[in-house]
Amino acid sequence: MTPRNRWLELLLIGVARIAMGVQFQAVGALGPLLVGNLVPDWTALGTLIGAYSLAGVAVALPAGWLLARFGDRRILLAGVALMTLGGVVVALAPGFGMALLGRLVAGGGSALLTIACAKRVLDRFAGPALAPAMGVMLSAWPVGIAAALLLLPLAGEDFRLGLAGSAALCGLALPLLAWAVPKGADPEGQRGPVARMARLLPGEWGGLLAVGALWAFYNAAFAVLLGFAPAFLVAQGASPAEAGAVASLVGWAILPLLPLGGALVERLGRPLLACAGCILGMAAALLGLVAGWPAVPMLVACGLLSAPPASLIMACLGRVLSPGSRPFGVGIHYMMFYAGMAVLPALAGLLRDVTGAPATPILAAVGFLGASLVALAALGVSLAAAAAAQAPLPR
Repeated sequence: MTPRNRWLELLLIGVARIAMGVQFQAVGALGPLLVGNLVPDWTALGTLIGAYSLAGVAVALPAGWLLARFGDRRILLAGVALMTLGGVVVALAPGFGMALLGRLVAGGGSALLTIACAKRVLDRFAGPALAPAMGVMLSAWPVGIAAALLLLPLAGEDFRLGLAGSAALCGLALPLLAWAVPKGADPEGQRGPVARMARLLPGEWGGLLAVGALWAFYNAAFAVLLGFAPAFLVAQGASPAEAGAVASLVGWAILPLLPLGGALVERLGRPLLACAGCILGMAAALLGLVAGWPAVPMLVACGLLSAPPASLIMACLGRVLSPGSRPFGVGIHYMMFYAGMAVLPALAGLLRDVTGAPATPILAAVGFLGASLVALAALGVSLAAAAAAQAPLPR
């Protein structure tokens, strides 16, 4: 069957990714209502947030094989179907154990959707159209996160209604995606024999591990902020609805610079230095929030500064991997990302329980940003060593 218009397909893929963002953030947005009801404590809440990414650790490496074996359409639809099923399980769960199972199922589906969407955009766009297309796809995720923070608390005390709403949005995306990617629309030759997964070259491991750690800590800091900021603001006297609306400013603020911010910084030169500056600015904004500075400008500043590093870090992934190493290397990269997203939010929740202070998870996010700066420095050393190794010998 003839593929749909690629921009229309991208728009509907974006709807699925918005639904994924809403579902991921639903637990954090409803966190003050979940603790003491669906989950026993803040550690459990952090675990529930991180569980959405835990299944991705297992899915990341075989995802390329699954795409080659079954095609884009089946994997895209399987991912959204698992998200819908897992969301329903969480909404109906009588307690933490069943909710955790639902989050794992939904998270496995989201991992399939994430990797398949990225491949689909690479297949359908090239040249000057690729960068804006990737920007549109990446922007859908924070739109969903911000929408969850803004809208789900409006359900009031009925947290199950908010959880059910996030599952329903995933269900809505399923027929839209089925129409957007019709049968037979996979790129020609994709469904051929599955190639053996390549290995990394010896000099690529250091750079890849540095990029993976940088991406994991950076995203974990962002997730912890979004997951625990509503509870922090409630402890400062805001209502749940008001806290969700204010916390959503982080997601809305990232949108203006996410598609093109990294490209603009690249044109200015010294992208790693610019990335370090943005991360330091994010940490300063979070420390200002904890110190009692006005929440709105601190969260907006954090959102704006978080946009350029995203595309810069992903661009570095292409610099540390040769073309033949990318299938395996990207799998390792996403496995590290999902592992960090699964473990670090739970650690932030544990620290909240141990200290009893609502600001502790925010300070943990600052610590994760500090760890990302260490990984960034290691990446700079690795790239410099690679460049020196490729430089011609002096005569």
